[in-house]
Amino acid sequence: MNHQNLKIILLGAAMDKAGMKTRDIRFFSNKNDQIICIHSKWARDYAKYLEQQPWVQSYQAVVPLEPDYIQHVSPVDIRSLYFKSEWATDFLIRFVDGRKGVRELVHKEDLTKRAIVERLELSRRYWAVRDIDEWKVVLVDV
Repeated sequence: MNHQNLKIILLGAAMDKAGMKTRDIRFFSNKNDQIICIHSKWARDYAKYLEQQPWVQSYQAVVPLEPDYIQHVSPVDIRSLYFKSEWATDFLIRFVDGRKGVRELVHKEDLTKRAIVERLELSRRYWAVRDIDEWKVVLVDV
């Protein structure tokens, strides 16, 4: 895998709206023993990366955020419209040691956009409510 386009940092996530029209890319995942559907070449590259990692037991892609949990997220500094929309996080990972982590993909230059930062914070707070052990952003170069 070409790691030049993937840089992992401790930040947050830029979720996609659930149900948005996207290009579907499907492939067989050996880690999950099923077909996985992702929505970008960057997600495909990251999924291939996860397939090769010994610390990954399995993963889910394009995981919808459940409205029952979103209502428990603090709305401070996040526009109210985001709480009325359906969102999906990029990857939910189950590690071999039993912990769970979230990875969101974001373009490096998008981190300067307030809307993206608000979505990252919504994701971070949502997964904190869900007791996820690890939450990170994967920066991708265009």
